[in-house]
Amino acid sequence: MSQTMTSADLRARNLVRLLRAVHDAAAPFTRAEAARLLGIGRNTAAALVAELEQARLLHEVPAEAGGRGRPTTMLVPHPEGPLAFAVDFREDTWTLASVELGGAATELEGGEHDRTPRVFAEIRAAVARHETDRLAVLGFATSGPIRDGHRLHISHLGWDEVELGGLIGADWPTTVIDNDARLAGLAEARRGALRGRGTAMHFHIDFDIGGTLLIGGDAQRGAHNIAGEFGHMPLTGSALECMCGVRGCWSLDVGANALVRRFGARPGYGEGRELAREILRRAENGDTEAADALDANAAALGRGLGALANALDPEAISLSGLGVDLIRLRREVIEAHCAEGLMAFRRTDPPRIVAGTVGEAGPLTGAAEIAWDAILTEEWVRRRLQDA
Repeated sequence: MSQTMTSADLRARNLVRLLRAVHDAAAPFTRAEAARLLGIGRNTAAALVAELEQARLLHEVPAEAGGRGRPTTMLVPHPEGPLAFAVDFREDTWTLASVELGGAATELEGGEHDRTPRVFAEIRAAVARHETDRLAVLGFATSGPIRDGHRLHISHLGWDEVELGGLIGADWPTTVIDNDARLAGLAEARRGALRGRGTAMHFHIDFDIGGTLLIGGDAQRGAHNIAGEFGHMPLTGSALECMCGVRGCWSLDVGANALVRRFGARPGYGEGRELAREILRRAENGDTEAADALDANAAALGRGLGALANALDPEAISLSGLGVDLIRLRREVIEAHCAEGLMAFRRTDPPRIVAGTVGEAGPLTGAAEIAWDAILTEEWVRRRLQDA
């Protein structure tokens, strides 16, 4: 049976809607624009802004002078308002940033790690060095799938079902965690190349490739929160066995591990990033061996994208991480092999393949997004107003 919404419920909902609008907007807007956006009266908008200003959530600042007429103000995050921290945890490095409402990020610190779960204690210590009473929530992007939201598996590091409950304990701030490729896709859907797309795919290429299917801007998670492990599908016919236990994974042919393997180095264990970057530089400068390795990587990427496009029918496909370099240096190779993998009737209208515009910060930006999602709720706003 549906419950009747009270005036207090409606006010809380509109407060959250206004905060979400400010957070999602590409640029600050005025109180009058907020009223139009939310479909409410100007007096109601003014009352909402006043409440959020008192709670140190929003602030009004003078707009730039634009000629005659009454001076106007823009809605921006409050300078003393809450902050989210975001972590980008990769197989070899980690980065910690502070992110305000609206997405503006400040990198705090980061570094390499020893490839063991001890790194979680290192990250917690870094959070403690920077946290103040403004810290409201922590978003965490990690390599590898997280089964059922708490069992982390990173095959390239030999981590098998690592229990996150023992690593992110009660002494941590409120923490939300998700896969890095999925979060990079979420970042592109909300703030980058996939904004406004109905059905899209995003692939984050680092040591290997991972991705996500986005529907209406929402990253699909699957029954056990581990959807999107496209890199562990046999899309390109490799005869090698992956560290995940499957033979022929797509990720054996795409990413930094595939590049360094071509040059005789041991792939996996979070090693080889600098060699992969050197191979890219050499290929760009005309080195034949490096160019061949890059061609093979790009061709494998294109073949896999074609196969997945047949299955999932995206409007667009975006790439981040090493994928940005691949599309910049080998767009023709990627598109040609993608077209070869498409069903014949699809080739006249293939999905557009684009470089992500959020860039290397994709996982970090996505981590910040799920952090703000966790607190931009009616319950949290009510508590914030009561404490103001």
